[in-house]
Amino acid sequence: MCGIIGIYNYTTKEPVNRQVLENATKVLYHRGPDEEGFYFDDKNGLGFGHRRLSIIDLSTGKQPLYNEDNSIVLICNGEIYNFPELHKDLTSSGHHFKTRSDNEAPIHLYEMYGIKCVEHLNGMFAFALWDKNKNLLMLARDRMGVKPLYYAIQNNSIYFSSELKGLLALPFIKRELNIEALNKYLTFENIPSPHSIIKNIFKLEAGHTLTIQNGQIKIEKYWDMPLDMPKLKISEEEAVEELERLFSQAVQRRLLSDVPVGVFLSGGIDSSLVAKFMADASSERIKTFSIGFHEKSFDESKIAMRFAKELKSEHNQFLFDSKECLKLIPNITNLVDEPLSDASILPTYFLSHFASKQLKVCLGGDGADELFAGYQIFPINKLIGLYNILPRELKQLILFMANRIPPRETYLSFPFVLKQFLRGVGLPNEIRTFIWTGAYLESEKKQLLTPGIYKQANNNTFEDISSYLSKKFISTDVDRMLYLISKIYLTDDILVKVDRASMATSLEVRAPFLDYTIQEFGAKLPYEYKLSRLTTKYILKKMAKKHIPNYIINKRKQGFAIPVTKWLKHDLKDILLHYTSKNYIENQGLFQYDFIEKLVQNHLEEKWDNKKLLWNLLVFQLWYEKYKPTIGISDEVISAKGLTVSV
Repeated sequence: MCGIIGIYNYTTKEPVNRQVLENATKVLYHRGPDEEGFYFDDKNGLGFGHRRLSIIDLSTGKQPLYNEDNSIVLICNGEIYNFPELHKDLTSSGHHFKTRSDNEAPIHLYEMYGIKCVEHLNGMFAFALWDKNKNLLMLARDRMGVKPLYYAIQNNSIYFSSELKGLLALPFIKRELNIEALNKYLTFENIPSPHSIIKNIFKLEAGHTLTIQNGQIKIEKYWDMPLDMPKLKISEEEAVEELERLFSQAVQRRLLSDVPVGVFLSGGIDSSLVAKFMADASSERIKTFSIGFHEKSFDESKIAMRFAKELKSEHNQFLFDSKECLKLIPNITNLVDEPLSDASILPTYFLSHFASKQLKVCLGGDGADELFAGYQIFPINKLIGLYNILPRELKQLILFMANRIPPRETYLSFPFVLKQFLRGVGLPNEIRTFIWTGAYLESEKKQLLTPGIYKQANNNTFEDISSYLSKKFISTDVDRMLYLISKIYLTDDILVKVDRASMATSLEVRAPFLDYTIQEFGAKLPYEYKLSRLTTKYILKKMAKKHIPNYIINKRKQGFAIPVTKWLKHDLKDILLHYTSKNYIENQGLFQYDFIEKLVQNHLEEKWDNKKLLWNLLVFQLWYEKYKPTIGISDEVISAKGLTVSV
């Protein structure tokens, strides 16, 4: 895996300052500690920087990469899993490969198909391609958005980077807080694409390309989840058989490497399936990695260890050390350079660090829950209809009792789940989903943000949901929820978490469930094959019964969580009180102290479990303290939606 960064002064053609680009590239060292490479086209005002983590073609795969006559230049962060087939087809068509690197394939595909080359790629990638003959710059991101790509268009130039911190290392990038993005973060716990926490910096959306030619900037979508397509008419047995075939292929594709590959094994269905299919495809004993927790309600390590013994894998278990984790929290922004209040990034980082001492690549189980309706919000959503027909007096009694049940510190405790359920009652289905999984309600944000900041936020929290659904007709509630969770939660929470946590330790994580062939197949299955009555991941569990034990399939779903409720009351109390103090809040000028004081006191006095609200706020405050953005209204505001966009 790698890090990419670049500058293109497409109007002035002013040569790129080499020292500036080299310094910014160093910021991405963790993404590629093995090598660095640069390309400068002074005549056209373009510069590329690249950091490399060597996995395939260790000797000659250094980037940038070039076509036969050096007229096309590419830097790529990612892996092209169908490279063997592409290499065969392209060489038979007369193309000459200079390396054995899978990342060279997009160059020759571009020679054949132009910007539609991305449609022929199966992989996780973000790349920049420069066509000298056409004076065309192309940026592209993989279908699922596994690999990140940020960009900024300022002063008739475009700047891009694998991570936001790369752009912020450039001296001419304005560092102004995006209030509308902050508003979204406070609800979603992440910042949905194409927005970023810095005004006028954007994320290239998953399944999109961006091209610049003759001063014209064009953003095009080349792929989307086909949940609006007609459903397949196949039996359960046929669905299981096809899913097995596709999943086996996806696992085998991700074993392509010139270095050893391991697998994360949590003890859940998804990672266990990955480990089992990997073991079946491997001629040697596989390496499995898991993490254990002292708190029993958070721990799955015994199940992972039991299954590892059955697989006869070389099992490696890391015992999560709360003290080490607590030391990391004040510096959590070293992992993610945008606020992300998914606390599971911390154990993900420690597990990645543990595995990186032995390997450069691990397989993971991400992507199945969002495709096959694996979260409990799906069956709970079915219960809304039952709740709505209850007499008003009974609803009031439930609310009264819920407000008086003392909070507990265990994982997904009943009081916490009940209160989250009641927060979403009465809201539209699409919004309710993100209230259940998110942090602040609109009414709470009005009390949290100062009046001036709240006004700037434009009450635009759910505009992305409306935008996504306006472009597709998706007939069922389940499929609409799956589509939105894939677009907002999977891409901008789960995949951000895994990418930043693993790349901070120079480890590449590959997820077979994110293979677009599986995603397309799953999207076209009838929703009853995903959520059957109250059974989540129905068809996947049916397939799993052929490969993994029932003690894994039938156990309660466990998250990759840490005891935030407890920590905020004890170990993190001092840091929480510092960043929510009257002096800090009033000097900052974003939030209202009186409301925050109530949140903190109610949590510390165990009147209410405010962990999601307080952790969300604390993560932002830590980010703010490190990056110290300006707060105000920019003279120039660019909208990603104002560019030429083809859908």
